[in-house]
Formats: sequence, structure tokens, C-alpha cells
Amino acid sequence: MKYEASFEKSYVSFFSLFFLLVFLGLMYSSMSGCILVSWEILSLNSSFLEMSLVIDSLSVWFSLAVFYISGCVMLFSESYMSEELHKSRFNYLVLLFILSMMFMIFIPNLLCLLLGWDGLGLVSFILIIYYQTYKSVNAGMLTALTNRLGDVFMLFSISWMMSSGHWSILSYEYNSNVLLGVFILVAGMTKSAQIPFSSWLPAAMSAPTPVSALVHSSTLVTAGVFLLIRFYPFLSNIPLMNECFFFIGGLTMLMAGLSAVFEYDMKKIIALSTLSQLGLMILALGLGTMDIAFFHLLTHALFKALFFVCAGNLIHCYKDNQDIRLMGSSFAHTPFTALCLSASLMGMCGAPFLSGFYSKDLLIEMMMVSNFSLLLLVVMLVGTVLTVVYSVKFLFFLFWSDPLNSSNLQMSDSGLFMMIPIFLLTLGAVSGGSILSWLGIHSSSVVLLSVGMKNSILLLLFTSLILTLFLLFFFLDHTLLSEWVNSMWFLVPISSQYTSAHLLKVSDLFLSVGDSRWGELLGAQGLSKLSMQLSFPILKFQTNFVTVFLVTFGFMMLVLYSY
Repeated sequence: MKYEASFEKSYVSFFSLFFLLVFLGLMYSSMSGCILVSWEILSLNSSFLEMSLVIDSLSVWFSLAVFYISGCVMLFSESYMSEELHKSRFNYLVLLFILSMMFMIFIPNLLCLLLGWDGLGLVSFILIIYYQTYKSVNAGMLTALTNRLGDVFMLFSISWMMSSGHWSILSYEYNSNVLLGVFILVAGMTKSAQIPFSSWLPAAMSAPTPVSALVHSSTLVTAGVFLLIRFYPFLSNIPLMNECFFFIGGLTMLMAGLSAVFEYDMKKIIALSTLSQLGLMILALGLGTMDIAFFHLLTHALFKALFFVCAGNLIHCYKDNQDIRLMGSSFAHTPFTALCLSASLMGMCGAPFLSGFYSKDLLIEMMMVSNFSLLLLVVMLVGTVLTVVYSVKFLFFLFWSDPLNSSNLQMSDSGLFMMIPIFLLTLGAVSGGSILSWLGIHSSSVVLLSVGMKNSILLLLFTSLILTLFLLFFFLDHTLLSEWVNSMWFLVPISSQYTSAHLLKVSDLFLSVGDSRWGELLGAQGLSKLSMQLSFPILKFQTNFVTVFLVTFGFMMLVLYSY
């Protein structure tokens, strides 16, 4: 009964908004314009501050995905978080998280956009430290500090745009302002965890699994990519900006793919797969295909939300265990969850006619016929191969290997309130790509490929399978290589131990030389000593009353005697 009451109160609104946005999306898919609503808040000389809302195809389709996934995840959390003491606080934080993402999507004003941008960073920090353990607090601090760096560059962008007299993204003159482009690029990189700011994303797995499903599918990490998509008409005019997109996205794909191959923590593998797909979106921007990047953003949100929810269900069944080596034969015990999880993994690999196929295959084909160098094509293909490798490895340990922990043999699929959101997300992961493609979410560009180039996709698949077998049986025991890869190319220690150690040494030097010595001498204690020395004669004059009386009496007698 309590599940039914909570469903009626909380989730009908989500799906009502979803169907409203479906109608708006169908309407705007056939229109090239948008609706802009603005209210002037403040006017100062030639500058004015206004609160704006934009309703166009980008905002409508992305908010549609956010509401659909959020409704499913909130319904999933009713069962997953049923034993939490402060579940109402968790629900309010998730709703605030979704509201911040709506501000991020619908507000085209860069200054007012900070409501969503900072809201995502603040609420994500609170959700990451939700369990209040030592590990979660460290992860939350790393996430907050990295996102604060992006906030600084966002403030730089706002300050630089003030020279135009407004902060509207849609009204900005798309000239090649290199410095503003760099500010926006770095802000988007920090929020989307692109290299070298990637270490916070796997650490953010300390949050509850429903939060991770939202963060990695359609909210926090995709906010940076969405910002770059919004600014892409401006960024594409800056020299070498597309090359920067290629370099950053390609390196992120390689680093995340290699790290996922050598990882055994279930949630970290999913986080690294998210990082790899984000790198693919940035790489698509470098190719000049903004619409395909946005298309892959939507399809990725669908299959990644399903991936996380299925993984959360398995973690729930395995009593909070996250090591995939202890989860063998899961298909025999949880067939429905295993089937849906396989669909999400195949969609992420780009299996034909699943959601990821329509965006990923199109992106590979566009890359093959582009004028970019062969090295960039190889980087993209290697990143795609690594996606298949760690996906097959994930399925091997989870479904086809024998369980190392025999105490989990009595488990089964969870209750109805976990199965319903998994089923709804499976529908999106299976048919979402084809539906969005039929609705024309991307430009209908024709790609002409030879038979050999088209069959190269199958060659990539077989290469991935052979490489997976090689890594599983011969190559995973090499400790030095696995340590280097698991540290994300040393990004984890650089972002935490080494950086904090040097900063602590510098702060200790300032404390010992500045605050404890010259700071005290020239500060409060020095001023106190100086004032005491200056006021000591007056203080002595005031305290010795008899002496003062005699001196005054003698002075008065001397004056009277002189008269």
C-alpha cells in the first residue's frame, strides 16, 4: 500500500510531463525555430539581466529523456531505498537534482544558467556523501573541487561576455573569440569529466545506485556535453577547436576503455563506460556533427540508465557486493535482470537495431568518409573495440562463469517495483534509437561506403572477441600494466595524493612563516603589543592616583605662589 500511495503522489507527475514533452518534441521536430520567453530583471546602463526560457528541439528532446529516466529511477528507488531511515530526504534531494538539470536545459542565459550549473554541483556533492562514510566523503570532496574548477571558468565566461552587454547564448555574435571559447571548453570538460579531469567520475560511485543512474545517464556528466552543444555554433568558428575536441575525446575514450578492461568493480566499470561514451560525444563534436553528438547523448541516456538500474538490482540481490568475480551464473538466478542488462550492453556496443546502433554506427561511418587523419580514425575504432571488450568481459564474469561466493545461490529477481522501471527502460534501450531516428532527431545526411568499409564493422566485432579472450586468459595478471591502467594513467594519484601533498606543504610553509611569524607580528598580536607599549604611560598615570594627586597639588601650589 505504501508503494501505491507513493506512486500516485510522486510519479504520475513525471510521466504526465513526459507525455507533454512527447507532444512538444513531435511538434518541434518538424520546425526549425524556437520559442523564447524572457523577463527583464535588472538594467544597468547598456547591460541588462533577464531571465529567459527557450523551448526548442534540443531542450524538449533532452528534457523528455530526463523526465522519462527520472520517473523510472524514482520508482526503482522506492524499492531499492526502502530500508533507508531518511528516504524522504533522499527523494527531495533527487527532485532538486532534476530541477537543477531543468534549469540547465531550458535557460539560455549564461548568468541565470548558474542556477542549474551550481545546483548540479552542490546537490551532487550532498548525494555522493549521502552514506557519510570515509570513502564517500573523500569522493564527494574530489567531485566538489573538480566541479568548482569548472565553476571558476564559467564565471570567467560570464565576465567576458559582459563586454557584449548581455549573457544570452542564442544572441551572441559567433565570432572567433578564442579566450571565451577556451573558458567554455574547460568548464564543459570538468563537468563531463574529460581528460585530465576524469578521476572524479569513478569516485562519485559512492552515491546510492539510483543517484548514479541519474548522474551517468542524463544529468550531471551530460550537462557539460550539453553546454558544448549549445555553444557549438560559436565554438566551431574558433581555429583548432575541432582538433581539440578530437584530441580530448579520443584520449578520454582510450583511457576509460583500457581502465574498464582491467576493472572488476561493477559500478566503476559502468562509470568508466560512461566516460568512454562521453569521449565519443566530444569526438563527434570535433567531427562537426553536432546533431549526431546530441543523438548519441539521447540514446546513451536510455541504455546507460537501464545498465545502472539492472546493476543496482544485482547489487541488491548480492547483498551490496560489487565485485563481478563473485557474481557468476546470474542468468540462472535472475533471468529477467540478466536479459535486460545484456540488452543495455549490446546497445552500448552498437549491436544492430538497438538504440546505440543508430547513433554509433552513423558516427563511425561519418568518420570513415571525413577528411581527418587516419590516426584519429584508428583512435576511434580502438575505443569502440575496447567497449566491446569490457562488455564481453562483464557478461563473461556475470553470467557464464561459476560464482566464487556460493552463499548467493538462493537469490532471484526482485519484486514488482524493481521490475517495472527495468522493463520501461528496456523499451527505451531497445526501440529508442529507431524511434528517434524515424522522427528525424539528426540530419538526414547520406553516407556512401564501399562494401569493404561497411564490413569493417564486423571485423571490429571479431577482433574485439579475440582480444577479450586473450585478455581474460593471458594478460590480466600483469600487475604493473594493470596498476597503471587502473590508476587512469596516473590521473587518480595526480588529482588526489600528489596534488594535495604539495598544496599541504605550501600551506604549511605559509602557516609557519606567514601566519605563525610575520602574520602574528604584523597582525593581531603585534598590534596588541604596540598598543600596550603606547598606552602604558597613560595607564600608569591613571592607576597611580596618589602620585597624580600630589603632582597636581604641587602644580596648583606653584601656580598660586607665582601669583
